[in-house]
Amino acid sequence: MIEVNPKTINGQELAALALRAKGSVKRIYLHWTAGHYDDVYDDYHLNIGPGGEMYLTCKDFLEPKQHTWHRNTGSIGIALCCCAGAVAGSGPDTDFGSEPPTVMQIESLARAIAVLTACLDLEISVLTVTTHCEAALFDGYGPHSGDPQLRWDLWYLPDLPLGSEMKPGGYVVRGKASWYRSDILRQRR
Repeated sequence: MIEVNPKTINGQELAALALRAKGSVKRIYLHWTAGHYDDVYDDYHLNIGPGGEMYLTCKDFLEPKQHTWHRNTGSIGIALCCCAGAVAGSGPDTDFGSEPPTVMQIESLARAIAVLTACLDLEISVLTVTTHCEAALFDGYGPHSGDPQLRWDLWYLPDLPLGSEMKPGGYVVRGKASWYRSDILRQRR
């Protein structure tokens, strides 16, 4: 369901919410909405708009959301508001539709992951920070599965602003998040 008046949230508010969920949240799942840039959905705890703005659609991160099949308990769902009309192709040749992920969205997602994992005391790995495509591949409903409920969110992404080459989306986002997290930890010293 589309959220009518979503609340924007900044990095400090994000950190405070994460600290309250420490010990209860063990996973973060990454999505895109397959909607328009202005559509914020309440299926996710956080939505990220095209300019990198973060929208909170819950009171806290312990509120259950229906974002990833059989993986919602103890997890946070984050979605990029984009990809209306996207077509998977074979992955590297993804057509992101008329509203592709923006550089600002990808960078904001990576910064949010850095803050969340630091506050929740989680490592940044495929086991803790997982794209919906990766979860679907693990569970048998990902690309090439033939499953009618196929999910391929963030299967591939361009590694912008470093280059336009398409790379597995989880690697792109986790790599950026690791860099941001090391920067956060440097600033704390």
